[in-house]
Amino acid sequence: MARPRSFAFEDAQQALLDVFWSKGYEGSAVRELCAATGQLQGSLYAAFGDKDQMFQSAMTQYLSWIEGHLTPTRDGRDGVRHILETTVRLTIEDPGRRGCLIINSVAERENLSPTANATVSASFDRLSGLIRRQVHACFTTEPPAGANDMVNLLVGATVSVRLLGRAGATAAQLQSISAGALDAFDRWAG
Repeated sequence: MARPRSFAFEDAQQALLDVFWSKGYEGSAVRELCAATGQLQGSLYAAFGDKDQMFQSAMTQYLSWIEGHLTPTRDGRDGVRHILETTVRLTIEDPGRRGCLIINSVAERENLSPTANATVSASFDRLSGLIRRQVHACFTTEPPAGANDMVNLLVGATVSVRLLGRAGATAAQLQSISAGALDAFDRWAG
């Protein structure tokens, strides 16, 4: 008979997320993951698997969290505005200015397993798809020429906000990036 887990799985998963988000994959030693969760290495491995599987669990939790915040209640222009303004707000409100786990992980791709790399790529694609859906929702017919370029501009703005926020940019600078992208979008969408 298997022994019952002596810790709350969700609490341990959140602790793993916090470490990976703050330190990245390569910077997160297993001993730090154990310390953060309060578990011995064997218990942690039994619950989550190896470090790669722990990272993927953290990434899954992060994606769920960020999508929960970024998914708008209204589609189209309001949705685009919501995504950009929420990205700025989440960046400013994060006392550790950790940036975005997905974007941070892109910079570490050479340290990740093929499976973890696929998880990072799929996560980034999902966030890009969220913006694409909002842009397309602005039109009752096929979006006009340049729709993919506009989606790329808006994705680039969100990436910039998260990266520059992590680098210490001021709230005013981050809000300026968002406002500039929204202005470009409004002019393009007509």
